[in-house]
Amino acid sequence: MRAVPVAGGLRQAARGRRAGPRRRALFLPGLLPGILVVMLAEPAMAADEIRGQGTVLSGNEITVGTKTVTLFGITAPGLKDLCEINDAKLKCGIVAWAELIKLADGQPVSCDSEELPAGETPAKAGKPAVFATCYIGETDLNEAMVRSGWAKAARQQSDRYEVDENDAKESGRGMWSSHARSRRGR
Repeated sequence: MRAVPVAGGLRQAARGRRAGPRRRALFLPGLLPGILVVMLAEPAMAADEIRGQGTVLSGNEITVGTKTVTLFGITAPGLKDLCEINDAKLKCGIVAWAELIKLADGQPVSCDSEELPAGETPAKAGKPAVFATCYIGETDLNEAMVRSGWAKAARQQSDRYEVDENDAKESGRGMWSSHARSRRGR
């Protein structure tokens, strides 16, 4: 330390340059906008968020990037499931698959992982399943499938899509069109 003359006496000063209040005041206003730009430029991705291009596998299963995701809170007919609509036999599972393809195939998809309720187990034994609510922009794909009538609300997982299922039933969309009956495929 060395003595530095100041008005009214001597003051001890450390060697090297120290930022005084004036220098600090100039530095902070320049730093704050820089930090904000970095924080806002790329939104933080949640640890349980999955993003990537969507590839549809069935009416309620999609590959997002490299992860296979089962849409949470809904159930869609399997690819071999049949139903009858106005006395015509129809492969409902294929139609549900086509509906999800229309919505998501090849699109940028983001999914939020969901926890299954206690006691609920994935349908495919031995294969770890990722359950998620998936979006294209602001569109909730799970909700869109139920509203189209080609998926049902999975009440054992969540009651989130019950209203959408009731709306599809009342409007006669998809599997709920007049005189629809479903049968499991072979």
